[in-house]
Amino acid sequence: MTQQRSVKGLLIYLFIGIIAMFPLYLLALSTLTANPIQLEQLREMMGISVQPKLLALISVIPNYILLIIALVIGFFTAHKVGLKSVIIHPNAREKSKAEWIKGIKLAIILGSIAGVVIRGFDYLLEPFLTESIKELLRPYNASEFMTAILYGGIVEELLIRFGVMSLLVYILWKLFDRKSVKPANWIFIIAIFVSTLLFALGHYGATANATEMTAFIWFRMIFLNGFAGLFFGWIYWKHNLELAMLAHMFAHISMNLLMLIYSFFI
Repeated sequence: MTQQRSVKGLLIYLFIGIIAMFPLYLLALSTLTANPIQLEQLREMMGISVQPKLLALISVIPNYILLIIALVIGFFTAHKVGLKSVIIHPNAREKSKAEWIKGIKLAIILGSIAGVVIRGFDYLLEPFLTESIKELLRPYNASEFMTAILYGGIVEELLIRFGVMSLLVYILWKLFDRKSVKPANWIFIIAIFVSTLLFALGHYGATANATEMTAFIWFRMIFLNGFAGLFFGWIYWKHNLELAMLAHMFAHISMNLLMLIYSFFI
């Protein structure tokens, strides 16, 4: 069950995290620049006149701290329960070419399905959405697309799958199944659902700022942010973290493609 770990792999992901945070920084900067009122409110909260570039940088620092915590947690727990990262666990690379191709195809297909279902759900129920939510249904601009691919596809998977899910599997195993050589399947399933739910609930702040939290908006927030996570969690369990990242990226790619098609014909 225990796998070889690579500190070098851990450092690689720390470096990748810096790169993946950059589009998020640019997005925060463009948002602050485009909203002078919000910028002034933040300056008043801090009690000093801070430049937008510094405010945008400060806004992404907590995300990077969480990433570091998740990486450390995953580094010390994932290998113990059999969860794998190709970059951090060298033995996870020992697959045939056919197995890799099969895994990549699966990740692309499941990620694309998830993206189409998520955006299709909004289009089907568009009459029930508020104007602020409808605004989110337009195609990504360049900054938003890069944030979705890099931050969403890489950082969120490191946080939720490698960090939270790995820890949940380890805790549940030690609490309820410690006599077993490896965690039972039900432990992985529960960890997938719980980590996905936590991720969905983590969107409460952004959703509440955008619109009134009605019962429908609650359902939408949990379903849309949770549905794809079930796919990603399963891929992480059965394959590896990097294929979960690939699936997450293709979820955003298919979502944007659908939005582009929809905006072209409507």
